[in-house]
Amino acid sequence: MAVGINILTDFDSKGISKAIAEFKKLETSTEKASFLLKKAFLPAVAALGGLAFAGFKAAEAAAADELEQAKLAQTLEKVVSASSATVASTEAMIEAMSRASGTADTELRAALSSLVIGTKDLTQAEQGLALAQDIATASNLPLQSAADALSKAYSGNYKALQKLSPALRDLIKDGASTEVIFADLANTFGGATANAADTASGKMKILKNNVAEFQESLGAALLPAL
Repeated sequence: MAVGINILTDFDSKGISKAIAEFKKLETSTEKASFLLKKAFLPAVAALGGLAFAGFKAAEAAAADELEQAKLAQTLEKVVSASSATVASTEAMIEAMSRASGTADTELRAALSSLVIGTKDLTQAEQGLALAQDIATASNLPLQSAADALSKAYSGNYKALQKLSPALRDLIKDGASTEVIFADLANTFGGATANAADTASGKMKILKNNVAEFQESLGAALLPAL
């Protein structure tokens, strides 16, 4: 004898609507991930071995990301005496750059750290990071290479920059100031990252990066449970 169950009889959408409203109020991806885990994923992690393994990998990625954040924070505190609020603001800037360009936040942190050490000024280093990203994108070079070259240039060492942009040789030979040299670089490479992000390839890069970042957010929410 078949038994019929009317699963819709007592359905009340108020609970779902309330959950969606709560979710929209959350500001960071980590908060959203934590919310989702609390509502649905943690029971699944406990029940499904495969998802538990995936959760462990996500937590592992989150732990590595946390370490990179700590390294940058230490550099900012020691070199420019950054406050906790400044460190948090810098992380927000890096997250925004990462989401807009598809460049991993780990790469951006390492590049910014190099520029902070070279400039001893956070504002100047952040401007240098945007330029380094444009140079790396246009020249198909690692971001770290471009950032290191700019970092040395702030100290008057233009040798690495000449390799990135041979056109600078005449300017450097004529004794151009650092400001003039950087202005020439901005004129040559400025906008390269934004233009690349608007292509199909760039959008796919951004998508892959955002998926990886969300995985880290899930892992960060899982760490306490693990």
